[in-house]
Amino acid sequence: MISEKELIEGCKNGKAKYQKHLYEKYSPVLMGICLRYAKNQMEAEDILQDAFIKIFTKIETYRGEGSLENWLKRIVIHTAINAYHKNTVKAGEFDIDELNGNIEDVSITDSDSLTAQLLLGFIEELPDGYRTAFNLYEIDGYSHKEIAEMLGCAPVTVRTQLFKAKENLKKRIEQHLKNKNEIL
Repeated sequence: MISEKELIEGCKNGKAKYQKHLYEKYSPVLMGICLRYAKNQMEAEDILQDAFIKIFTKIETYRGEGSLENWLKRIVIHTAINAYHKNTVKAGEFDIDELNGNIEDVSITDSDSLTAQLLLGFIEELPDGYRTAFNLYEIDGYSHKEIAEMLGCAPVTVRTQLFKAKENLKKRIEQHLKNKNEIL
C-alpha cells in the first residue's frame, strides 16, 4: 500500500506509477464533481482530463496543508469554472429583488421516487449559469462573493442565478411528483 506522502512525492518526481495510482484513487470522486458542472458526460471527461493535467503539473505546489483530496477538488472546480467561461456568454445582470415571489421548499419523503440520479439529471439540465451557481453554492459551499469572483460577475448575479436554478428545480421536482402520482 502506497502512503499519501509516497504518492505525492512520486507524482512530484513525475513517476507514471504514482500518477496512475493517484488517478485511479481520486478520479471517481473528481468525475462526480465534473458531471455536476458539465452539460454531458463528454464535457465532464474533458474537464477531468484538463484537471489532471493541472494536478500533475502543479503537484509541486501542494504543501501538505489540508487534505490532498480537498486540494484536488479545488483544482477540478476551478477547471470546471474555466470551462464554463470558455463556453458561455455572460448573461445580463439584474437584481434579484426584481423577481416576484419566493420559492417554497418542496417536501420530499422517503417514499418518493426522486433518486439522487434523477436529481442530478435535473441539475445537469439547468442552463450553464444556473447549474454553476447552484453547484458552487449549494454543493461546494462557496459564498455569493466567492462565486462572483470566480465567475467574474456581481454577487447579485450569483444570487439571481441561484434563485432561478432553485425555481427551475422546484418546478421539475413538482412535475415529477405529479406525474408519479398520476400513474398510481
